[in-house]
Amino acid sequence: MMTRALVLVAVVGCSAPPAPTVMRDPQPAWRVRPAGGTEAIDPGTGSADLLDARGCASCHVAIVDEWATSRHALAWTNGIFQREYAARPQAWCVNCHAPLTTQQRDLDGAAAAQGVDCATCHVRRGTLVSARRGASSPHATIVDPSFGSPAFCADCHQFSFPVLDQRGAATRMTQHPMQTTVASFLAGPYANERAGCLTCHGSKHGHAFAGAHDRGMLEGALELAWCRSDATTIRASLRNAAAGHTVPSGDIHRHMYVRVWRSSAPERIAQAFFGRRFEPAPDGGKTTAWDSTLAPGETKQLDVPIGALGGDDDEPVNLELVYVYIAAEFPRPAKAPAEPTTTSVARRASLAREIPRCTR
Repeated sequence: MMTRALVLVAVVGCSAPPAPTVMRDPQPAWRVRPAGGTEAIDPGTGSADLLDARGCASCHVAIVDEWATSRHALAWTNGIFQREYAARPQAWCVNCHAPLTTQQRDLDGAAAAQGVDCATCHVRRGTLVSARRGASSPHATIVDPSFGSPAFCADCHQFSFPVLDQRGAATRMTQHPMQTTVASFLAGPYANERAGCLTCHGSKHGHAFAGAHDRGMLEGALELAWCRSDATTIRASLRNAAAGHTVPSGDIHRHMYVRVWRSSAPERIAQAFFGRRFEPAPDGGKTTAWDSTLAPGETKQLDVPIGALGGDDDEPVNLELVYVYIAAEFPRPAKAPAEPTTTSVARRASLAREIPRCTR
């Protein structure tokens, strides 16, 4: 999730640091565009000192190093996005993947390649914005307590389907939800946590923003289990044990499968789909036609007759949870992204008779 980003520093002599400007206007200082990402973010400056993340490293090397490995840093260059954008180069998509007006002047340039960078979050009207200001910071800073809050993250993680023109620019936003991560979080168990989205997506320096592309996050959030409900049936269960929002979340193409099969009979695989499907709406958006995502704490089950799996009693049964990042789990090689399209979150194998009996 987009949260607090880098605190930029440019040393300007030995004069006393400027006092912070404390926001008292109900309009957050970071909000400079309409909801839904219909416009790019104007940082209000062309100064490389404030716009280039590499310059921030002179004072914030640990933060920059952490950010550089994040999906925020890869927002524009990652293989999954670039594959989708090459197929459908819509201007609206750029507003969250290379969000600054200064980046969009040259989408092949070094600025755009920094994706969601320091200035994306911290620079507005040519001035730094942050939830707090360090006592020794040399920067003029607008202190806005809502910076880094879930509402802040919603700028790119909560929006409805747009209506696009021929260039792919959003002319208006419909009322049909497209990405609902923040709304789901605010209805979940961690909504009142002081750290907000960083309750789960925080890190040592606050800028790693680990999410669905982090195997450890997936393994910690999801619990896969199986048991025999009776002598002839395997029950596989998947629980959203720790995520503060529905899983999968984010991009509409993300989905998961729980699969049960024997290797000698792959054509008899049994699987459950977890994700969303949509159909066109009259107003130009899309309505949700199917939603099998897992809410926080929710468990869903798949009952599989052992006899339907083929093979014999002395062949192990396989169980796997797969997280898929794109619409096609197995894209044609010529159209495959330059990064993995799936993650095997958990996998195990056991003879059917050795799978424990269900306790309830």
